[in-house]
Amino acid sequence: MRLYISADIEGIVGVVSRDQLMPEGFEYENARRWMTDTVVNACEAAREEGVEEVILSDSHGNGESILIDRLPDYVQIVRSWPRPLMMMQGVELGSFVGAMLIGYHAGASHIGGVLSHTIGGTAFAEVRINGVVMPEAGINAAIAGHFDVPVLLASGDNVALDEISQVIGDIVAVPVKQVYSTQSAITLTPAVAHRRIREGVKKALSRAGSARPFKLDSPVLEIVFRNRLPAEYLSYLKGIERTDGYTIRYRGDDMVDVSRFIEFVVGYNSRLTF
Repeated sequence: MRLYISADIEGIVGVVSRDQLMPEGFEYENARRWMTDTVVNACEAAREEGVEEVILSDSHGNGESILIDRLPDYVQIVRSWPRPLMMMQGVELGSFVGAMLIGYHAGASHIGGVLSHTIGGTAFAEVRINGVVMPEAGINAAIAGHFDVPVLLASGDNVALDEISQVIGDIVAVPVKQVYSTQSAITLTPAVAHRRIREGVKKALSRAGSARPFKLDSPVLEIVFRNRLPAEYLSYLKGIERTDGYTIRYRGDDMVDVSRFIEFVVGYNSRLTF
């Protein structure tokens, strides 16, 4: 039995501000340790339920936040960028009992949530697929669904989990903090959060047989930018429709196509040198 895990940092226990998100932040090293420990507890709980292998995506920032020397030997990890399947790279390997989204957050246009954004950080104001506003969890669940992998569990703050459940349906939700504002929350301690993660993983795996993949057929992607120029430049490409000053529309063949397009939009820069 194989399990797929995608891990982000904004929804990890204790993480509440930009001080914890990037290497220059004074508490980043603590945050990446909390992230690593959360993932390790999820993996160990899965192992206790019969999972033999875990494919893990380090899905935050530079894709190198998780401390890999602390991972169990039955885990393989996807690191760094670019990746055609973004935060879900590795899910294409198949034969997974399900996927789990650890440390996730609310979407960019949501009124609440700690450190809410959608994929492009400060670049995207909103992402929609087939007219529905999609947080990262929704996009990623649909990528997993393309490969017939159902999402079983998500963890993060209470606002993020409400949004995720509304988009992708009934999953096991593990809240580790309650939102006060964009950069404030009342949070569990890591030890308590990790116990709840373990309980959630075991509950989710017990329900895996009845879980259904989240599928989006003929996906029509809309990206609303915070600035006008990205929409302007992208509208010069064949197949891209600019629907207003800040928004483009792209009709994808499937979610793999949509994922590749989003990765291009986020990552391409004509001055790339490597």
